[in-house]
Amino acid sequence: MRHLKVSIISLTCCAGCVSSFLDAGDALAEVLSQDFEVTYSPTFIDLKEIPEVDLAIVEGGVRTEADEKLIREVRAKSRILVALGICATHGGITSLGNISSLKTLLEKEYSLIETSNLPELKDLMYPLCNFVDVDYYVPGCPPMPMLIVHTIKSIANGKSPPRHQSVVCTECHRKIVPAKVERLYGIYEKEANRELCLVSQGFVCLGSLTREGCGAPCPRSGFTCFGCRGPADSLLYRTRDLYAFLIKVISTRTGIPQQKVKEELYQNPFIFHTFIFSKFERFKARERVI
Repeated sequence: MRHLKVSIISLTCCAGCVSSFLDAGDALAEVLSQDFEVTYSPTFIDLKEIPEVDLAIVEGGVRTEADEKLIREVRAKSRILVALGICATHGGITSLGNISSLKTLLEKEYSLIETSNLPELKDLMYPLCNFVDVDYYVPGCPPMPMLIVHTIKSIANGKSPPRHQSVVCTECHRKIVPAKVERLYGIYEKEANRELCLVSQGFVCLGSLTREGCGAPCPRSGFTCFGCRGPADSLLYRTRDLYAFLIKVISTRTGIPQQKVKEELYQNPFIFHTFIFSKFERFKARERVI
């Protein structure tokens, strides 16, 4: 097993993915002591120059000119680059800002504040793959700690990380049964049955579309899946209509006519795009998405 030199980079983000990395606890300590040497990370180490490394782990998306400059330098100085978290892989929640123009955003939020010497904002929020080649994508908000550890341990062993190709429903304990529901509900509108599929109860859960690998913590806890792992393999095609697929799933499990489901979903057109509204490529190499 090689002892890899690693850099951990943060672009525009909340630092939640690096925090999840740290949450791995003893498993992380074992990996760091046996497999890796962290040679650069602004979160842990005060260094100015980015060194050449075997593995670069990058969280966050590209929203500023400084982000773009940094990710290009990191790519040039790393043998393997891993996009960590949904912001890095698909644009994340921040990409919802792409709904408005940059001028509108700045006028609304910062018109009363004078700023100087700040990186220039780009017109949109972008995932890493719009600027550099990405070796592995690990989506999530944030990715689960052990998913991160298993990914980097596989890389340390010279292997491709194990992939999660199916949907969150395959990891959920809830029973999928056909039902008769009059309308769709918000998770706050009624108490959910702890055993039955949330969609069968009329809740808009995105587990049937979203990539597995998280262990389904949200539906297991009584909350709907919000899609933070991005689309499953079967939906990474330009020809697949995410809304049409979701409408069919909901109609089949609830008995609500597809047209009525469509009308209710379209009242909140960004329900599935909470994390993937950025201009990401749906045809990106599926074998690289973990």
